[in-house]
Amino acid sequence: MQTVNHQHHHVNLAPVYGIIIAVISVVFTVIFYFTNMAGYLWTGYLGNLLMFLGVLFSVIHYNSQHHERTSAMALFAMGFRTTLWAIVIIALFTIVMHFIAESQTENPNFWIYLAGNIFFTNAVLGIVASALSAMVFKKNQKTTRPE
Repeated sequence: MQTVNHQHHHVNLAPVYGIIIAVISVVFTVIFYFTNMAGYLWTGYLGNLLMFLGVLFSVIHYNSQHHERTSAMALFAMGFRTTLWAIVIIALFTIVMHFIAESQTENPNFWIYLAGNIFFTNAVLGIVASALSAMVFKKNQKTTRPE
């Protein structure tokens, strides 16, 4: 009798979702920039919404990939890693765009925007999404080991 060895290959989802969130945010940023809509307040909120929903979906996918047998801390860590990936990529793109688009003038408001919206707000939203999804999708903490 032949036995079948089923090896589960899990993809590291944090960089995948971080890059997806960042690419979607970058695409919207470029669209808003070229349509002269970048200064509108709601465009920043859309970027924040993308971060929140992206981290939420990354934790949901991670939980289903592990057949709902992971701890709440592992779920939170997954969301946090996704948040870090997305923030770093978005920040790098934003800095490059700033130097390309406004190379002649130094704008201190840009650095305030970078620190406030890109780093702080997205980090807070990513952490809240990570914690919220870890608590919601891991209601029973006793199911971390197969029975």
